[in-house]
Amino acid sequence: MISMMGNALQVLALLVALVAAFCLIGGVKLRREGLVNVGYLLVFGNALALTGCIAIILTCLLTENYSLAYVVSNYPVTDSALKPLYQVSAVWAGRQGSLLLWTWLISLYAAVVAWRRMRTTDDLSSVALGVIEIIVALFTATLVLSESNNPFMATAAEYLNDDGSLVSPVAGMNPLLMHWAMILHPPATFIGYAGATIPFAYAMAALICGDLSARWVELTDRLAVFAFIFLTIGMALGAVWAYVVLGWGGFWAWDAVENASLFSWLTAVAMIHSFTMYRKRGCFKFWSMFTAAITFVFVVLGTFITRSGLVQSVHAFAEDPVSTYFFLGIMVLAGLAFFIGVLYRHGTYDDEDEVESLISKNGSYYITNIVMVTGAILCAYLTVSSSLPSFLPLGGQVVGAGAYTAVARPVGTLLCLLMAVCPMLGWRRTDGAAFAHNMRVPAILGALVFCLLMALFAFKFAPLYDQILADGGDAAAGITEQGPKAYYFALTILGFLASALLFASSAYLLGRGVRGRMRNKGDNAFAAVFNLFRHSPAQAGGYLAHLGVAIVLAGIVGSSMYVREVTLNVSATEGETAQVGNYELVFTGTSEYADGTSGMVKQVDLDVHEVSTGHMLGHISPSMEVSAATNQSTLDASVITLPLEDLFVAFQGLNADGSLSIHVKVNPLILLNWIGAGVTVAGIALAFLPRRATPLLAADER
Repeated sequence: MISMMGNALQVLALLVALVAAFCLIGGVKLRREGLVNVGYLLVFGNALALTGCIAIILTCLLTENYSLAYVVSNYPVTDSALKPLYQVSAVWAGRQGSLLLWTWLISLYAAVVAWRRMRTTDDLSSVALGVIEIIVALFTATLVLSESNNPFMATAAEYLNDDGSLVSPVAGMNPLLMHWAMILHPPATFIGYAGATIPFAYAMAALICGDLSARWVELTDRLAVFAFIFLTIGMALGAVWAYVVLGWGGFWAWDAVENASLFSWLTAVAMIHSFTMYRKRGCFKFWSMFTAAITFVFVVLGTFITRSGLVQSVHAFAEDPVSTYFFLGIMVLAGLAFFIGVLYRHGTYDDEDEVESLISKNGSYYITNIVMVTGAILCAYLTVSSSLPSFLPLGGQVVGAGAYTAVARPVGTLLCLLMAVCPMLGWRRTDGAAFAHNMRVPAILGALVFCLLMALFAFKFAPLYDQILADGGDAAAGITEQGPKAYYFALTILGFLASALLFASSAYLLGRGVRGRMRNKGDNAFAAVFNLFRHSPAQAGGYLAHLGVAIVLAGIVGSSMYVREVTLNVSATEGETAQVGNYELVFTGTSEYADGTSGMVKQVDLDVHEVSTGHMLGHISPSMEVSAATNQSTLDASVITLPLEDLFVAFQGLNADGSLSIHVKVNPLILLNWIGAGVTVAGIALAFLPRRATPLLAADER
């Protein structure tokens, strides 16, 4: 009964989306206002039907109703205090539920747009809603037409007792997903992915309607920023989960699915900046449309990679032919529709004189867009290269993480330098004397910060480089493949320089805004900060986001370029010691216990001392859990966080001789990654605040 109800709602949602698209687009073209109004009502009906689908899955998980095979496969088998939240997160833990969640979220975005525009039902919004409903219909079709995507497949009768309980225990949710970050990471990411549909739909509507004014950007840019906030949060939470759960002590491995989130994020950055230029300066019209389209295509490419099986990834689902053809078709159709629309409207939009000089704000935005989009395309190409024909460059070859890193480090650093300088440039052209005046204070502040970072480099990182090489292993191999020592050190210095200058320029601009309000409005310091973000949220939030990026850059330099990694074989004798750098680990015992019905946990207890001072830093208990149902091992690492570095310790099991295999990483400056990510998200979120018609931060920003 539940299976039939869910399937009926999915089919209903598909039909309603198709009819809504016809009513909305056809009503505009036929000038039938009544038909358009019906389309708006059907948008709400589609969202309601898909909400019912989500409600059925959620209710079954919360009530332990195993009549759906999806519930059997994804129910969290644990006695954790977080189990109720895991039951909720099980909605999106599997391939079927995650696709349903994504489809539902797109329908909610459509409902929000319909609610905001239903009083005016302007042609632009009506056609955009029609495009969104076509996309919802295509996504829903992948649920309806593929058994492997359908979350409402009934559980086979032989697996259920008469009372609805399971005949025998099953594995349920993957133990790796039972972590607080995975409760939040997927929905945050999917909110961002679903939100990418809206700018694309409005760009297509502008081409269809022939309205190439800034109106479509004004109607969609706030939802675009909202989606970008969640894309950023999703990436940050994914990095946290990878660091603390997977047991390898890193947060980014250039895995195919990780890359999928990155290249859509890069084009989204270009889109947000293009929207700003279009809305405020009347330029970057084509860039705005192009980045809206390519961001949507890349979002779909991400799920294509995840679900097609063509690219291998630890995060990917099993191959599904329906998903392969449907999502490939969505990408091709979206790209062709945009290309045809641009050709049809060729000559009706004009971007003349948008970049008179590359040494200007316009020019820096232009360069940033080129680098972001080119980087995203290159990253996407390298990610799928293993599935491409051999006659294409790198076709059939798997590109290793070192290749991505070799490109990303210098390009990312130069982008941050550009971000630091851009606000000091003039619009259209830059006067040399004015630029020198604007850069004077940021240069001095940046020099001070750079000196602090260089002291850290000279006394910590430079000696650490040789120690890492002496340790050997993967960390040493990763360093040597990036080039000679002189080049590696030059990248470090350039990275610290970019971080220092970006930090200084962003802090200076925020400080200038605060001082301006204190001087002109008579605000005290706290009121000035509050009112700055209240009255100029876009500019102030943008500078705060750039400040966060500067902090992240310094963190990435340390936590990706100077990581010391050692695997220790420690005798299981109380008092046995091992040393890594300035840390001494003292074995104090082991314990083994059952974790409810999930399996057995073996825990190692260690005291950690600082060698140079003899001070005890703390007691850690890394563990390994082995699932009773699948025999899968899950590592629960322990981390001691200090201001300048993390000590990451993971227990990897017993060696043949009975000794303990302990994996230790010393991650310098990794705390800056989490701090910087938080500051960046806060800045983007503050930029999302309602805008007020008040003067900007300073006269020269106008």
